[in-house]
Amino acid sequence: MNPCSRRRSASPPPDTASPTDDENLLPELLLRLPARPSSLPRASLVCKRWRQVAADPQFLRRFCAHHREAPIIGVFLDFYRGELSFRSVLDPPDRIPSRRFSLRLDGIEGGCKSNTGIWSFRGCRHGLVVLTGGDHLGRGCRQVLVWDPVTGEQRFISGPPPQPDHDWGNAHVQADVLCVAAGDDGHVHGACHSTPFKVVLVCAQKHVARSCVYSSETGSWGSTMSTKVQHNTMSCIGSRSILVGNSLHWFIFGSGTGILELDLDTQIPAAVELPEDAIECHHGLYLSTLGGGVGFITVSDDYVAQLWLRITGFDGAAGWMPAQAIELGKLLPLRPGEWTNLQTVMGVAGDDNVIFVSTNRGAFMVHLETMQFKKIFDRNPFADCTTSTIHPFSSFFAAGSSTPQH
Repeated sequence: MNPCSRRRSASPPPDTASPTDDENLLPELLLRLPARPSSLPRASLVCKRWRQVAADPQFLRRFCAHHREAPIIGVFLDFYRGELSFRSVLDPPDRIPSRRFSLRLDGIEGGCKSNTGIWSFRGCRHGLVVLTGGDHLGRGCRQVLVWDPVTGEQRFISGPPPQPDHDWGNAHVQADVLCVAAGDDGHVHGACHSTPFKVVLVCAQKHVARSCVYSSETGSWGSTMSTKVQHNTMSCIGSRSILVGNSLHWFIFGSGTGILELDLDTQIPAAVELPEDAIECHHGLYLSTLGGGVGFITVSDDYVAQLWLRITGFDGAAGWMPAQAIELGKLLPLRPGEWTNLQTVMGVAGDDNVIFVSTNRGAFMVHLETMQFKKIFDRNPFADCTTSTIHPFSSFFAAGSSTPQH
């Protein structure tokens, strides 16, 4: 037989198609890319097919659901009555320009048109930022602004109407914003840009703590609810909160220190006392969800973060007990002279269980659950303004895009 005939009758070569050409396999592969701003935009540059998958709304919903928790992409630095500055905590190519999410508090259009009123940053949660418009001292709540930094959408809300015994327009308030699906375990936050939200106002004065909740679904405020607190008339609400289940918690400071708890289902506030021996001598006091429930952290002068947890005994009585202690001085790779005595702990994000530590070598972000840390700034951004605060911002955000991942 002719050798050429034998070669022609041989079996055809195996299929050399790439596994990524499989229309069912490609989405599964892209699904496992890290939830970073550059992941999907870079994948979409490979070819038309990859771009179609990466831009498909159904795939984007699966991508967010697969990763469950939106990553911390940056922090908001509140310098009070000036600029709400955004700083990315990611490395290139995921770093987001500061101007993308920064906001001039004295340049907001649509509210506080009187020259005597100013906007005050109150916090961020679930991809939203909340600010209140008050008088020239930042006191009271005449208006609320809910801002989505990713989409740029701004919602202006008039403050609650005055009550016979209380006027929110003259009170020292704190405000929080959250997605209405906060208690839904199957919901993925940080990608829910069209989901209805709630705004919560709280204040404490004359031995009474009050709360009021706004719903974007109804477009109205609920009733003002109140509870008595065991503190003097100079009581005030802390600027940070934690969300545990469907309840928000804040510190109450005054002649003593306690926690204000607000059940978002009943909208009824309640006061919880703290153990005096735990808080009588500390370098910082912060709310925390480390441990899965309501807790707080005290930071000592020797940089030890002590966690306290609220537990329920066999008799049904609730109390506090000390849990783990985290030695920040041993965790961070610093020499003794590299610690600073000025505002060592810049803040603790209780929902994310992240602590921000300032040193002479720069500022570090420490994840208390994993004990992983990262240097995010070469110097303390609050060196010249020690009353400012730092707040992490989490979102499924695609770099180079004007639309979010959702």
